[in-house]
Amino acid sequence: MIVDPTVVALILGVGGIGVLGLTEMIKRLFHAEGVAAYVISFVASAGATAFTLATTSSFSVLALVVYTVVVFLEANGIYKAVAKPSSA
Repeated sequence: MIVDPTVVALILGVGGIGVLGLTEMIKRLFHAEGVAAYVISFVASAGATAFTLATTSSFSVLALVVYTVVVFLEANGIYKAVAKPSSA
């Protein structure tokens, strides 16, 4: 399965609020930090992914799992952890 960046962008911006904004609102509501913040982010990512895939008629369990992981990593800035430092 190939991950479509357009679908990831669509999921990240679901509902006009976006996964990042929704996650931040929930984390502040529950005063979540550390592992709890990641759990909230994962649940929000899974919910937004399921909603988006269902409304675009492209829902499958494999797509849900793959896109949830990709959206979760993107929403939590994983690109910062895996990006090579520049040698400037």
